[in-house]
Amino acid sequence: MRLPVRSLTGIAALAVAAAPWAPTATATQASASGSDQPALKKCVTAEQAGVRSAGGDSGPPKFTRAFFAHTFTLNASLDGVDGTQLPISIEEVCSVPKSLKKQAVQLAGTDGVALLSSRTTVWVGGKQQTGSAAATALDGADTAVLTVRLATQPHWAVDEDGNKIPTFVTRRIKITD
Repeated sequence: MRLPVRSLTGIAALAVAAAPWAPTATATQASASGSDQPALKKCVTAEQAGVRSAGGDSGPPKFTRAFFAHTFTLNASLDGVDGTQLPISIEEVCSVPKSLKKQAVQLAGTDGVALLSSRTTVWVGGKQQTGSAAATALDGADTAVLTVRLATQPHWAVDEDGNKIPTFVTRRIKITD
């Protein structure tokens, strides 16, 4: 399955309540352009979430058990690999059911960590990469679409300031740039 990447063109602080619950304009444009890549659906973008850091001044974000159990698709910018951790900047959280949208807004536009394991698959140009080829591809990648599940907060990584940041168990990474 090929998924499009929508680049972050700017951050606009929009009220989530004012944002329509439909595929993003970019997703609609990708479908209309005749691309063989299906558009991601039910996305929460960084623009919808506004500029914020995970948790902000109100403490760490809060999520329900249903949210932790759900598998999401993230459009993200990558920042090199650090062992089994892949630092990411989350541009969009997709495959979000309407019932989980308010929680997903807490992740869009924030930084996080994608955990890599032996179960994580890495794809470039429709071909699966393994071993050192996968590591090299990840280290040089700028953007990717990740299939993830949010780890519970006790298992979150800590940033350089000592703050816990959202951490994801990563199943699939499709490098897009």
